[in-house]
Amino acid sequence: MRISMFTCIVCVMLVAAAASAELAAPFNLRCEYRTNPLGIDVAKPRLSWNLSSEQRNQGQSAYQVLVSDCPNKLAAGTGDLWDSGKVDSDASIHVAYAGKALESHVACWWKVRVWDRDGKETGWSEPATWSMGALKSEDWAGAQWIGLDESETPGALLDALKKARWIWFDEGTPQSSAPVGERFFRATFELSDKQIQLAEGLVAADNEAILFVNGVRIGECSSFASADEFRFTEQLHPGKNVLAVAAKNVGDGPNPAGLIAAFRIEQVSSEPVVITTGENWKAQNAAQADWEKEATNDASWAAAKELGKYGMAPWKDTGANTGRVLPARMLRKEFDVEQPVRRATAYVSGLGLSELYVNGAKAGDAVLSPGCTEYEKRVFYVTYDVTSQVQAGKNTVGVMLGNGRFYAPRLQEPTATKTFDYPRMIAMLRLELADGSVRTIASDPTWKITTDGPIRANNEYDGETYDALREQAGWNKPGFDDASWRAASAVEAPKGAVCAQMAEPIRVTETRPPIGIANPKPGMYVFDMGQNMVGWCRLNVSGPKGATVQLRFAETTQDDGSIYLANIRGAKVTDRYTLKGEGVETYEPRFTYHGFRYVEVTGFPGTPTLSTLEGRVVHDDVKPAGSFRCSSPLVNQIASNIRWGTRGNYRSMPTDCPQRDERQGWMGDRSEECRGESYMFDIAALYAKWVCDMEDAQKENGSVSDVCPAYWPIYGDDVTWPSTFIIAPGMLYEQ
Repeated sequence: MRISMFTCIVCVMLVAAAASAELAAPFNLRCEYRTNPLGIDVAKPRLSWNLSSEQRNQGQSAYQVLVSDCPNKLAAGTGDLWDSGKVDSDASIHVAYAGKALESHVACWWKVRVWDRDGKETGWSEPATWSMGALKSEDWAGAQWIGLDESETPGALLDALKKARWIWFDEGTPQSSAPVGERFFRATFELSDKQIQLAEGLVAADNEAILFVNGVRIGECSSFASADEFRFTEQLHPGKNVLAVAAKNVGDGPNPAGLIAAFRIEQVSSEPVVITTGENWKAQNAAQADWEKEATNDASWAAAKELGKYGMAPWKDTGANTGRVLPARMLRKEFDVEQPVRRATAYVSGLGLSELYVNGAKAGDAVLSPGCTEYEKRVFYVTYDVTSQVQAGKNTVGVMLGNGRFYAPRLQEPTATKTFDYPRMIAMLRLELADGSVRTIASDPTWKITTDGPIRANNEYDGETYDALREQAGWNKPGFDDASWRAASAVEAPKGAVCAQMAEPIRVTETRPPIGIANPKPGMYVFDMGQNMVGWCRLNVSGPKGATVQLRFAETTQDDGSIYLANIRGAKVTDRYTLKGEGVETYEPRFTYHGFRYVEVTGFPGTPTLSTLEGRVVHDDVKPAGSFRCSSPLVNQIASNIRWGTRGNYRSMPTDCPQRDERQGWMGDRSEECRGESYMFDIAALYAKWVCDMEDAQKENGSVSDVCPAYWPIYGDDVTWPSTFIIAPGMLYEQ
């Protein structure tokens, strides 16, 4: 029989195709939805993987999973924690671990192979890992919640402001017409040697003011409609002290000018010292050297002119942003390591927001961490592998604490808001040493703390104020002199259980350059970032020491090119950076975020360029799950807008908006949207976390809040918004 060459070639091709039809080795291995997660607290974690084949209608018929406590054992094919054997199943998601009971802190390495529909075995996957967290409350033995609690007295402070007088330099009738320019004010007072517990003040000015205490610049305000709150406990001392204010009247010609302020100082076992503006203040129309310091002789200064009572025209009742201005806490602890470290793991719950540093380097790449929770039911800790950062000899661990939602950005506006307490933390650094022993560095009152660092204010609605002149170089490194820092206080633990954060953290996922700069007014520059985004801007600037650059954020502009802020409502959306005057300085905030396309820059020393700002895109780091493109540019743009708008509202919960004084986890906003967004992003872990928020916010009688976590506790007891309690879990199950 003669067989043609063509027939032979076809046969060879078919045989080759049959041989290569089997599945490729599994890939994209995940544990509890995540890639190589650290510190999980699920006793029997669920494992998942992906498959691919060049042949149609191919699939998995069986699998085998190996899990080991040592990567070398796993490479040798040993699953000493779990060897599932060959399991006849097509399951490739949520395969529950069924090996030896997993103890706290254990590191696990795993891999998987599968058999295709024809019974052909694939190769092993690349190895993946996970580690167990602190599974039992006893694991935190020796660690204490620490921080620095203060007494909130916004009512008393506002009452003091209502007793203050509007003042100005004596030049005509300033309340109706005063020359444009800067005027200077001082008030001296004496304090006893009793311990100072709290010093705070409210300052409002027409138009701008800078507050100094004993020569130290505390902060700025720029409104007569609402007084800004400042705290300055650490700037005071027994004996003579001075409050000094540089106030500026701005405009094209004479216009009303005034200053009003109230200050309240609490000392142990003493009545509060209350100081308000009035004719007892001194005033001057020109600055002299060291005018803001207590040693300056102000005998030649004139008495300030008293213009009238609080509530007078043209300013009427001045409101107050009280109780929500708080400097970031900085904590540190030094320790020695006398032998090699095999593994170093840090477990940190820093509320509301925190960043961990070991020997000067930040641990991990998360921002706005940990995630928001119903703090009375659950608080998150985050796990970090810091093995590479711990060194022989002296070491230092440092933590910065921000407010987040734990110390709420508002109390009553725009509605009643739950707040929980002052920032606090619990931490544990676990060192596995070369000799097999374990040493733990735990948070306790031997740690040092200060509120005198560079972050003078942080608020998710209002922004962050950063004074580089107050940086404390090396604070998170060994050898820093912390003699002026206080001992951290042991504080009350949050009511919620301490649990591992099981969803991906928030990260900076993209950096975008601006596409243009407008100059609508002298000294005002408006940057166009080219895209409505969520996050913040990184500022690059050089200039004189003490210069302050201000950034305000908006979604659109007005006809004159200035930013439009009416839709922002009460949020101040303002970041401020005071220069230290040392070459090119780079700053980006840690404990706030904004929704914006346009950025107004004022106070910039010189003329900014496109390289002055960089947009930093920030959201829960959910992976793409799909994409869309068609032949219509319009439809493609709409799809892009949906993608940007959806992911910009991931803030460890799906929120309604990222820009105004709201930013809440409204249930109804996502009832049906969740079914669509799951085709854009892998939201399984994020929504599983949000369903926990819903459960935690539910009342004993079954009532579910319209907002979860219930920072706005709105319990309507209907089935409109709360129906997401059923819809979202249904989406997770079906999709």
